[in-house]
Formats: sequence, C-alpha cells, structure tokens
Amino acid sequence: MPLLGKDAEIEVAGSAVGYAQGIRVGASADLIKEYKIGSQTPEVLEYGNRSFPITIDAMYIDNTYANDVLNGTKVNIIVYPEGNSSGKPKVTLGDCVITGWEQTVSQDGVILESVAAEGKTMTWGTVP
Repeated sequence: MPLLGKDAEIEVAGSAVGYAQGIRVGASADLIKEYKIGSQTPEVLEYGNRSFPITIDAMYIDNTYANDVLNGTKVNIIVYPEGNSSGKPKVTLGDCVITGWEQTVSQDGVILESVAAEGKTMTWGTVP
C-alpha cells in the first residue's frame, strides 16, 4: 500500500523540522563509459561519482539554515517516511553540506523557505 506523506518526519542536526511542507531526497551516480575504436558497445561500463541531494520546503521560523550556508556547517539529515515509530524505515544522509537557502515572502501567505543540501553518504535503516 502506498505511504502517505503526512506521516513523514525530518530531522536536521538532531532537531525536527517542525513546519516542513515537503522534502525531496535523491541518489544518483555518474556513468563511466569507454568505447574502443570500431565498437558500438562500451568496453567499460561502471558507476562513478555518487551524489545524494536533498531539498526541504518549510514554513520560515528563523535564519538557522541561511547561516548554515554561510558558515559551511555539516549536518546529518534523517528522513522518516512513515514517522519515527520503532521498526519504521529511515533514510540518513550523513555529513550534509547545506548548499542553498531561499526565502519566499508573499502578501497573502506564510513566509516560506527552501533549503538545498547534499550528503556525503546515504544509508537506509529502521528506527530502533
């Protein structure tokens, strides 16, 4: 059965992101492809550098994440897709560098922020 996003929880540096509206987590790998002369298929086909990007959309509270961009703080980001009850899955992005922060202010809405980061590692596990 599909999961409902309303149950998900996010932690940045051990603190819950209390007003998160959405999150995107990804994993990708560059391909290494090398061809020899006269061949239409690669002689070498391997994965190369990996990246683990993440973005969080939240209601703005303070300038914590903006300051993390400025000072280069590394944080761990943990996503609990089904909430953080025991036995539920969790995704941990380790040593994340927050690479971007953006604030949106409109007359008729709550001030929002978008935070972008990239993790050094990604591990899947379960909540103890």
